[in-house]
Amino acid sequence: MSDAQVIAASQTPPQALPPVVDAAIIGGGPAGCSAASWLAQLGLSVALIERAPRLCGSLQSLTYRQDWLLGAPGETLASLGDHYAAHTQALPGVHTLLGRSLDHLDWQADAGWTLYLDGDGGQSGDGDTPAAAAGRQPLRARSLLLATGLTPRHPAPLYPEQRHERVMDALELTSRRERLAPGRVLLLGGGDNAIENALYLSERGHQVTLWSRSDWRAQSHLIQQLDSAPALSRRPAQTLPTALAADAAGVTVTSKAHGDERFDHVAVLLGYEPEPSAWLTVSDALQRAGVTAPSQPFRDEPRFGVLGLFVAGDASGRQHPCVQTALGDGVVAAKQIEAFLRPLRESQPPPALRRNNRQVIHINGLRFGANLGVLDFEREGPQPIQVDAEVNLGAQTIVSRDADIGHVLDYRRVRTIIIDECTAEHTDLLEALLGKLCVRLMKLAGVVGVRIKVTKLEIFPDCQVAISAECGQW
Repeated sequence: MSDAQVIAASQTPPQALPPVVDAAIIGGGPAGCSAASWLAQLGLSVALIERAPRLCGSLQSLTYRQDWLLGAPGETLASLGDHYAAHTQALPGVHTLLGRSLDHLDWQADAGWTLYLDGDGGQSGDGDTPAAAAGRQPLRARSLLLATGLTPRHPAPLYPEQRHERVMDALELTSRRERLAPGRVLLLGGGDNAIENALYLSERGHQVTLWSRSDWRAQSHLIQQLDSAPALSRRPAQTLPTALAADAAGVTVTSKAHGDERFDHVAVLLGYEPEPSAWLTVSDALQRAGVTAPSQPFRDEPRFGVLGLFVAGDASGRQHPCVQTALGDGVVAAKQIEAFLRPLRESQPPPALRRNNRQVIHINGLRFGANLGVLDFEREGPQPIQVDAEVNLGAQTIVSRDADIGHVLDYRRVRTIIIDECTAEHTDLLEALLGKLCVRLMKLAGVVGVRIKVTKLEIFPDCQVAISAECGQW
């Protein structure tokens, strides 16, 4: 399909949303568009939700040419974003909701995800389209994909809580740098973004100070270009300022090494972090449903895949975030969602049997000798104990994918860990032993809760003594 055909197709009236979509995607950047494209071509219905007025809007300010995009040398990210957006909106089965954001949502084991959206319901300026009208009602989805990307880090005290136009983050600098009047500019950071901006501003007559808390971390060809900019002041591997104070005339920057200095503008370019808003909403929904939420950022962990929850692109906190890795992540996420939905689409078991809300491994009556206790005779050698354990694996699909033990937690491993922790060394207090067991078992992949009971079988002639502990989700 040519670019003209793609653009023309994107301008056709959108189809009405079905009562339940196969996948709701939060975030219409490269990862979200890539996943939507693959899901649509796999025959699945998609609701692509983007809070900006256009898809891939975060790329629109990136108008400088790139040389690292395989197959597109000299292309700008803004141009690529236009292609991604037009292609995605031209795909049948992809229902794009622009200018919408996630207010809250619910998750139920037998119903999947219900999303409640904020926003005016606009759709590419088309007014009250069917998709926009449907967006005012709760949106139901069998699976949920977070593709919300990154947001610049705003570390205190280098970035004021009260925003000021003279102190910028990476996105603000990129969108404004062409219009900045020449002046004294301080850039805090030592990576690709900081050095590229330092070179750009220096070439346009700014007096640039580049200040990094470590040695330069940028690509070698960018570092070499610093030598060709003698007017650019460099402060590598120096402790960063302790305070910034912005006013109408400029910014006062305070540091131990240089005292108080004045700059016209300051840009804080200390990297990015996963955008947290959608994840916090999902975390709240899972907690209300009695499910331990993932830490943020979270990877494609199997224990959340069985809930129909997936992540793609820079929202996962990947080591090297960029457009091309985000596109690949979108493909992987689409295939994971298709695999999750396949048994539901093929066999359609009753809703109550689609997912089991909890699967627990039980180990009862495990008896052995342990080095445990503070009494003199307890220090002379092992004493008999009994351990009873329950390990909660959380929500699991009730339809087994296969019989591969690599896809489940082997209960033999649980038994071995219990014995190893109780016999590795002498432990004075039973409470401390319980703590060790809980910590060790909670580290196992997929475990969301642990219950442990340890019984001393022969401490008294007329009774047994036991202590139990519970941690995680139950």
